[in-house]
Amino acid sequence: MISNLLNALKSNNKLYAWNMRFVEKNSHQLFFIKQELDMNREVKVTEYYVKIFVKERDGKLGSASFMIYPSMSIEEVDAKIKEQIKLCKYTADKPFVMPKKANLKPVSKEVGFNGYSLKEAAFIAADTLFEADKFDKGYINSSEIFINHIETRFYDSNDNIFVYTQEEGQIEFVVTWAEKGQEVELYKFIEFDRLDSNFIQQQASNMLLEASNRFKAQPTPELNNYKLLLTGEYVKELFSHFVYKTSVDAVYSHSSNFDTGTHIQENSKEADLINIRLEPTLKGSTKGSPFDKDGVALKKIHIIEKGVVKNLWGSNNKSQYLNKPVYGCYQNVVVGSGTLENSDLEDENYLEVISLSGFEVDSITGDFGSEIRLAYLHTKNKERQIITGGSISGNIYESLSSIRFTNETEQMNNYIVPKKVLLENVSVTRAN
Repeated sequence: MISNLLNALKSNNKLYAWNMRFVEKNSHQLFFIKQELDMNREVKVTEYYVKIFVKERDGKLGSASFMIYPSMSIEEVDAKIKEQIKLCKYTADKPFVMPKKANLKPVSKEVGFNGYSLKEAAFIAADTLFEADKFDKGYINSSEIFINHIETRFYDSNDNIFVYTQEEGQIEFVVTWAEKGQEVELYKFIEFDRLDSNFIQQQASNMLLEASNRFKAQPTPELNNYKLLLTGEYVKELFSHFVYKTSVDAVYSHSSNFDTGTHIQENSKEADLINIRLEPTLKGSTKGSPFDKDGVALKKIHIIEKGVVKNLWGSNNKSQYLNKPVYGCYQNVVVGSGTLENSDLEDENYLEVISLSGFEVDSITGDFGSEIRLAYLHTKNKERQIITGGSISGNIYESLSSIRFTNETEQMNNYIVPKKVLLENVSVTRAN
């Protein structure tokens, strides 16, 4: 199919440019009900993602993206391309230059599954997960485990050929805790690129502990002069806001007013300054590759240094429209550590967030808010109360002058971030 598809693209004289990604995924999948194996299967999926560009009569450049399936005949492939060519006029925009030819050698990402087959790695991951399933009142209700081998090949009309091979693991599981005639169920999805038994067990143990603590939680009281301590995924979401705001796609759509040289923070003795860089690939991450979907060869770049925007990143066409260097699109993010230590929290009244109904920072305003599902209320006398209910709200920009984050970082798949972030100027409402 690859040769037939490439020939069809190369021979079509109506195309100004094109690119194609071939993705082949081999997967071993296990499905459990409690600890009983319900399904054990191998799956192979082949996908062809095509993007074509057509120069219209007015000089504008139109594009269309579509999929080709392995079952399609040569005639069906040709018909699909002709159909998509007609649609390009509806997306016509200012012309831009396609990525130039780059000499990228095939890359195979080093992973921690080496020495094991996909099937062996899947059962090892399952055994590791169930090591955490040892409570009387709580248990892993169901789980799905996927170990994948993925090969991606990129071709374009400038004779670029990129190859990237990687392996990844994915686990979805639901924990149940039954107590006092009631049940709490919690869902978790994790990804990994190595068989780290401590990581997998800890994720399951944390979810069981959270489910147990739901029964111990008291309603959130009225809080005054309490700071907010973000942990885990909520730290990732907070810094994701700044990653998005530094993208050319956000700037071009007027969702961001950031530019190189923009000060998002001023030097302050009270705050830790934000430092963020982007990486093509990252050890411990299942995301990213040495090239993006436009065919731009990627390299490490710093987007924010000491609270100042250093570079914008993003799609090939939007970078050119804004007269910015073309760095490409990234998925791996590394955030620098801060100066906050655990001892610094001993003299603080703060609310440590464990679980929220959802946490997103508004892409334009920086506002955030969510309902509290589970949190720990810490007081200066070192007491800790488990609470639930009520809500938090604030604006990230109003907290930047005093934001603190830990000197210790942790990795959450494609993000390396400080373990905890301490925010002031946050409102906490009591539970009704």
